Order: sequence, then C-alpha cells, then structure tokens
Amino acid sequence: MSTTTDPGPAAETGATSDRASDKRTNQLRWGILALLVAVILAAVGYVGWQLTRGAEESVVSQREQVRAAADKFVGRVNTYGPEDIGSDKKTMPDYREQVGELLTPKFEKSFLSNVAFAEATVVQQSVGRSSEVHSTAVAGLDEDSATVLVVAELAISYPKSEGSEERVEAARQLARTEVELVKQNGKWLVDDWYPAEEAPTTEPSEGVTP
Repeated sequence: MSTTTDPGPAAETGATSDRASDKRTNQLRWGILALLVAVILAAVGYVGWQLTRGAEESVVSQREQVRAAADKFVGRVNTYGPEDIGSDKKTMPDYREQVGELLTPKFEKSFLSNVAFAEATVVQQSVGRSSEVHSTAVAGLDEDSATVLVVAELAISYPKSEGSEERVEAARQLARTEVELVKQNGKWLVDDWYPAEEAPTTEPSEGVTP
C-alpha cells in the first residue's frame, strides 16, 4: 500500500509567495539599476555642460584680454609730444618704456629701431599726438595668437608759431590698425601692427598744414 503526501493549500500558498517575492526582488533590482543609469547619465551631462560652459567663458575672457591689450597699445603708441622728450633733448625715454612693455622682445627691437622718426618730429617741429579708441573687433583668436582690428581717432597738434607755447590742432584723423598679438608667459603681447591709411574726419584748422 502506497501513501501519497498531499502538500495541501499551505504548501502551494508558500510557493506562490516565494515566486511573488522573487518577482518583487527582481523588479527592485531593475528599478535600482535604472535609477543608477539615470544618475550616471545626469552626472555625465552635467559635467559636459560645465566643461562647455567653462570653455565658452574662457573664450570670452581671452577675447576681452586681447581687445584690452590692443586698445592699450594703440592708445600708447599714438600718444606723445614735447613733454615726453628726455634730458638728452633727443629721445622720449618714458614713451619708449611704456610702449615697449606691451611688446614681444622681438617686436620691441623693431619698434625701438624705428621710434627715432617720431622723436625727430617732436624735437624738430614740436609735434604732439593723442588718440582715442572708437571701436575694437577680434578678427582671429586661438590658444596663443590673435588678430585685433582697432579704429582710433588721432589728433595732431603743432605750435601756433615758431617758439610759441600756444598750440593748434590739425584735422583729426581716423586710423584703422591691425594688431597681431601672441601669448607669452600668460600675457598677451603685441607682435606686430599695420597702420591703415588715415582719412581726415574734419577740415584742417585755418593756417595749419597737416
């Protein structure tokens, strides 16, 4: 005589409960995995956004730096007069120094070899020049070089008569200048410049030849 053990309702209920528990566990695991994936994707996206934002801010900062450097150079190189002549009565030492500190060593040598012409006009004719920057535009920019276009208004003055301390101003002129800069030791320096043709903006003062 054989005897068959009937698991009964309780055993079936236990098996069903185990399967339900396993299903809930799997669902929980998949839920956690999905959450982790979402967090990782969000983190990657945030880092990418920050890097892009940082790159954009860096470019904006570099553009402002090269514009400022070009503005300063154009202002200084075009501003000098009798008051800048040194004790030797031949050169403008402060002018040389103030412009020179904005230049690369290579271009400073070129500048100093040509500045004597400007100094001669001051010594011999008492010419004075001043400038006011009107607009600046960055034409090209990369990691360590830049090209900036600067438009400035130049004012040129002369003594009213020989030996006179009274001065008259010739026609003001607009000068469009292309400034080449390079970055050396973290600082933007002028490496070359190309003055464009200057066009008078007003009629010359009476009795004065520009």
